[in-house]
Amino acid sequence: MSESELDVAALSIDREQSGFHGLEMGEQPQKDMQFCPWKLLRAYPYVNYDEFVVEYFNEMLFEARTWDFYCLLDPGKNGRDPLLLVPSSQFEDYLKSFDFLLQEQLLIPRNDARLKFFVTFGEWDTPLPRFLGCADSEEAIDELKLQIHRLPKDDLTSLSADVIQGYRDKMDWVYMSFKSNKRKKDPSVAKRQKMERHKGYGRMVKRTQRYLGLRSQAIYPSVPSTSMEGWTVDKPPPFKPNDSVRFVCVDVEAWERGTRVVTEVGFAVLDTEDIVNVPPGTDGHDWFPLIKSFHYRIEEHMDKVNHRYVEGCPDAFHFGISQVVRSREICKVIGSIIGDNTSNNSRPVVMVGHDISQDLSYLQKVGFTVWRVNHFLDEVDTKSMFQRLQRSVNGRGLKTVCEELGIPGRNFHNAGNDATYTLRAMIVIAVKQLLESPKAKKENSEEEVEYVLITF
Repeated sequence: MSESELDVAALSIDREQSGFHGLEMGEQPQKDMQFCPWKLLRAYPYVNYDEFVVEYFNEMLFEARTWDFYCLLDPGKNGRDPLLLVPSSQFEDYLKSFDFLLQEQLLIPRNDARLKFFVTFGEWDTPLPRFLGCADSEEAIDELKLQIHRLPKDDLTSLSADVIQGYRDKMDWVYMSFKSNKRKKDPSVAKRQKMERHKGYGRMVKRTQRYLGLRSQAIYPSVPSTSMEGWTVDKPPPFKPNDSVRFVCVDVEAWERGTRVVTEVGFAVLDTEDIVNVPPGTDGHDWFPLIKSFHYRIEEHMDKVNHRYVEGCPDAFHFGISQVVRSREICKVIGSIIGDNTSNNSRPVVMVGHDISQDLSYLQKVGFTVWRVNHFLDEVDTKSMFQRLQRSVNGRGLKTVCEELGIPGRNFHNAGNDATYTLRAMIVIAVKQLLESPKAKKENSEEEVEYVLITF
């Protein structure tokens, strides 16, 4: 089976059920097709209706209904999440269903506000959205997002500067259409959104457990799994690790007087093939020795050591020997560890970090874009995982997380050390979350249904 066929199979797209016909993943629709941003759709009931309608709106969103998802990448330099869109006609059909269900008409706003729900693209040969796939659950949407990096990149080189600027302005307007107004936000809405974010963190923990072989790959109650019976941390993982991934944790240290200057890059790698027959031990500590750690210092910036806000310690790497590389070589070094598109190592990679988006942005600053790596599969954020474990509203720094989890650590803010501590924290959280309650093993075979408000 080819790579593209595997992608389609993994997405579990049921085209006949969804009523969608014609496009394959990555293909573009006609220019006159109207779209509604998914985030705008999700925010719609909170702005216009009471708590009862909001709850019903969310409960029925995937009830015998499949949504066709399209995607556009942000053409600006803001680093915004890819724009998820659905056909406006599908949103209109969904609102019409409430005429019968609630005996109440849910209406799209009139005048200028209406335009936000009926957006067209492709003017002056600017990019059109690309078909991503169909989804009938939040989990299916999560799976679709993991495929975004496989979509063809839009070529803007043939467009004039004026056309490109006009396209960027339009995309800014679309992104602003669902940006919340914090001054007018209802406190009950904010509370609900925080709860929904935590559900998203929970799904991240479960994916991590599946990658580690600690949770069944079955996600439907109709597919029972009883192999957790009698399992303890003194036995090897009870399941085959999902996708046979390599976890690659990254930490980047930047200079406090100019954050564009990267001074250190650290990596920690855990290959799930190495843990198949190894018991995790108490809180997963017996997997710690299987982590391979790397620490690189940028030669041109070795004189730049942080001390104003954090105490830098670039010469205190505890898990190997630091290596000095020139700035022009660091991109190649990163590719050799993650496995870039020229590498022989094409096994799936899950990137890990503590506030992962920041570290991946720093990798871009030194010239390496992980989203262009074909085998990049997923990302895991230990900051969010720990919030889920503690049921906390706020994130915690890595040192605090390690102290709370019982992970010994010293000389934080060394990139190699921090990458290693972060990957250890991921392991501990995955094991702790699995065993924290008597219900944990049962939930391995009976996954609860979860809904999320904000999808990115």
